[in-house]
Amino acid sequence: KTKRCDLLLALAEALMPAGEPMRAVEEVAEQSLALAEVMEDRQRSSRACRLAIAGLHRNGIQTMSGTRIYGQWAERADRHALPNSSDRVYADIALANVRHAGGRFGEAAALYDSALGLAMDLDEPEALALAAGRRISSAVGSPGRQEQRFKLVEELSRRPRDGMSARTQGELLFSSVMTYLDWGERGRAEEMLRQLTELSGRTQDPDPSLRVLTIEGQLLKLDGGLEAAVEAGERLVTRADEVGAPVLGRQFRSPLVLRPLLYLGRGEEALSTLPQAAQTPGGEEAAFVAVRRALCLAHLGRTEEARSVFRLLVTQLVVGPGEDEMPMHILCELLQTAVLVEDLEMARLLAQRLSKVALILSGPQFTCIARDLGAAAALLGDKEKARAYYQQALEVRAKVRHRPEAALTHLQLAELLLQGAGEQVVSRKEAMEHLDFAIGEFTEMKMQPSLERALRHKGFLKA
Repeated sequence: KTKRCDLLLALAEALMPAGEPMRAVEEVAEQSLALAEVMEDRQRSSRACRLAIAGLHRNGIQTMSGTRIYGQWAERADRHALPNSSDRVYADIALANVRHAGGRFGEAAALYDSALGLAMDLDEPEALALAAGRRISSAVGSPGRQEQRFKLVEELSRRPRDGMSARTQGELLFSSVMTYLDWGERGRAEEMLRQLTELSGRTQDPDPSLRVLTIEGQLLKLDGGLEAAVEAGERLVTRADEVGAPVLGRQFRSPLVLRPLLYLGRGEEALSTLPQAAQTPGGEEAAFVAVRRALCLAHLGRTEEARSVFRLLVTQLVVGPGEDEMPMHILCELLQTAVLVEDLEMARLLAQRLSKVALILSGPQFTCIARDLGAAAALLGDKEKARAYYQQALEVRAKVRHRPEAALTHLQLAELLLQGAGEQVVSRKEAMEHLDFAIGEFTEMKMQPSLERALRHKGFLKA
């Protein structure tokens, strides 16, 4: 029994980078766990749970963690993990992922913190990398966690990565790239991408290769290559299907192509990609997908539908002072929707929650928080605050070289100057300068809806 259990565990580990993670979960890990439980061997039981959860992560962590099968494996891991062990770290991370997927962000944060604290005490490379990787992930970082994210990345970049699996190294490097981009440190992000690319080529593990494709697509988006970013998203899905990670590929594609499609005027296509980002057996629509659905509906001008979805989300996600651990990207997308549907109360509340992180971007879509705050201030009638935020947005985008955000900020500055400008020659002249810059950029990047919006304002100025 012992030998068969060990062989099954080794087989599960080998199947995952070979492109069969779900076979490792559903067949092999189940058999190895059954044997380990008969032998009352908690260490082998924990390893079976850990491998099953790793297989589910390879298939798409953000989506799979909301499924019944993931919850079952997390409970098993919790039951078998010995106190003060690396297995306890893995179990707490899995339990936290379940809470996070269910919108219980405060409970998830406490478990992530517990896992990270224990991993630091144990100083075991794989456990520490996994625990830190979740803490620096843009998927779980709340506004109040952003400085912690950056400091963790800085600390981990100085540590050797010996003793970590290829997948764990890849996840850590990926999260580090996303963190550096959020903070406008593009040079350092590109250096981490170089290391991730080298890891992918050296190990031939498909998980790092999917992460490389994702980041390359994100950089295309920042540079204004919107159609190229959409094409990168399609290549990503094709590659993910080839390596047995279809859920992960669609999960990564969603934030990669959503903005480019909206900017290009392909809103219906953007909306159609969202269900694919959360297609899981027995899984409900993930919160991050529902938030993006409301945003797409608002961009398409389907305001009443967007407002209905938005209000339901606000109720479900408990957007209020007590929910301090809500991920920053969800707050940002809710704020963008609140502005588009002109919900003044929620725009004010969400803007307050995000005001302390105005000088960073919000990954994984990499929108400029200062620009979102400027739009909220303009909606609320505070032109002075709105202008200050727009100026901050231009400073932020210059650091990370974010071309679409620069053009959109110039457009929104022009619109702000035109509000009540009347015959003020100075404001009209400055507005025209902002519009001319934006129109040139929108034309080159093929941002048709924004281009039409800018041309309408220019026609008004010439009239």
